[in-house]
Amino acid sequence: MANQYFDQHLTVASCSAEDINTQCVLLLNAEHINLAQFSLAALLSPFELAIIERRKSSKAKQEYLATRLLLKFLVKHCFTEFAGTPANQISSEFDEQSSKLLLHIQNSDTVLSSCLSHSNGFVGAALNIEQIEFGFDIEKISLKRPFEKLAKHFYHQHEVDLITETDKYAAQRFFRIWTLKEALAKATSRPIAQLLSPNVFNELTTANLTAKSCEFKGFDITIINKKSTDWQCFYIDDLSQLSGAF
Repeated sequence: MANQYFDQHLTVASCSAEDINTQCVLLLNAEHINLAQFSLAALLSPFELAIIERRKSSKAKQEYLATRLLLKFLVKHCFTEFAGTPANQISSEFDEQSSKLLLHIQNSDTVLSSCLSHSNGFVGAALNIEQIEFGFDIEKISLKRPFEKLAKHFYHQHEVDLITETDKYAAQRFFRIWTLKEALAKATSRPIAQLLSPNVFNELTTANLTAKSCEFKGFDITIINKKSTDWQCFYIDDLSQLSGAF
């Protein structure tokens, strides 16, 4: 049963404005962002400005800006009533009670749930309008990490067996299991620490959730959602594709 999760069921398509909706994940390589070219005060809320200023590395700042711009693009693109809302009047703030990143829009009672992921400069963002069970995760596939040692220390024995039974795909299987666990944690609002040692395939079956994954540009990507919904994945070549929204 577990082998199906190692297939490449998820498709990442080039971003086209007419295809974007409230059930899609937008992907972007944030490493090419030149922060000096952006007016952060016009794009980020005061709360977000305080957060990004506390980020130490330029990569962390790039990832933060990229994820917030993707979220705000989705809000302005998918909701006509917010199309003209200045970006700095849309604020992303983490809610401890729900364990969700919520978007607050100035002068509006609307609060939107969202989901983010980032790894090694590559980022993804999605809205979760209906606040259903949904989560996604991105992880750089690194052949240099001691994945077998890490698996034996953290993973369920069945997962370890799946990783160690084949040298050729050991790394890919390690990171696929990792993105499954991370995405499941986000979909069910559970701490990732609670999902490291359980068998993730059994957890998915028990939760009645479906998962689709793929490898894309050296990263493993997994989307987990209710079986009644269908999420899509789009790649944005550069931020100029979003320029009309800001």
